[in-house]
Amino acid sequence: MEIVLLERHHNRKTFVCEIDSLKDYLHRQVSQDIKRRLANCFVAIDNANNVLGYYTLTSDSLGREAIPEKYLKQVPPSYSAPVILLGRLARHIHTKGTGLGEILLLDALFRSFTLSNESIGAMAVVVDPINERAKRFYEKYGFELLPDSGKMFLPMKTIAQLI
Repeated sequence: MEIVLLERHHNRKTFVCEIDSLKDYLHRQVSQDIKRRLANCFVAIDNANNVLGYYTLTSDSLGREAIPEKYLKQVPPSYSAPVILLGRLARHIHTKGTGLGEILLLDALFRSFTLSNESIGAMAVVVDPINERAKRFYEKYGFELLPDSGKMFLPMKTIAQLI
């Protein structure tokens, strides 16, 4: 298995996951988002190029009012906080219990950390958990709930310790 940028020859047709909207996004929408440069999609593939899981990354920002108070001193008063949005993360239903979700998340965090050090400024990774189970999954890795939004926040300093 390897994790690479999604390409046309990767087989998405057989991808099924527990949440229809995540399956449908991979089948119907992701190519358009990539063409429009709205997101990049990374896929875990097997030797036959079947998609076993995926995640998307895009740039985003948070207004100062959304940032946890303990991180506010890092952001000048007139700035928004640059972040990387982990927009979607899903694994094939047949990979349940294999740790693929964790592998995908850690890969996304590693890529985000690398980007923040080498290419673009970003102080954190943000997720918007699709349900309570996803929220608990992200909490295990140190993501903090952002007040009033339902989104979660993981500073690059914490990511540096995870990877």
